[in-house]
Amino acid sequence: MFFRTGLNRWLIGLGWPDIDRQDAVLAVNEACDNSVRHAHLGDGRREVEVVARLMLGANDRRIVAVVRDHGQSSTGWDAPELGLVLVRACMERVQIRRAADGTTVTMTSRPVPLLDTAADEDVDV
Repeated sequence: MFFRTGLNRWLIGLGWPDIDRQDAVLAVNEACDNSVRHAHLGDGRREVEVVARLMLGANDRRIVAVVRDHGQSSTGWDAPELGLVLVRACMERVQIRRAADGTTVTMTSRPVPLLDTAADEDVDV
């Protein structure tokens, strides 16, 4: 799962706080793992789509990550297994939508502070 490196690098570039960055990477990893294990039983494909975006608010920012598979809708997301418990613990909100064409898991991180860009600007003294 090469997405972890890319997601981690993206969050580091955004100046994401370490613990929140680790939580987000762990949650997305667990969601992908669950999709691979439960959605494509026996078909050999095991393809999962991951998209993350930055949401800026007036006083904070969040990421929204979407994990989507196009396999059979399964009950893997219904079981109170460790992976789902972990995803819910790491993210502020988790929405799961199952349909005939697959499962979509949308995860919203806890808010983190906006970057203080004024501190990075050059100042004439």
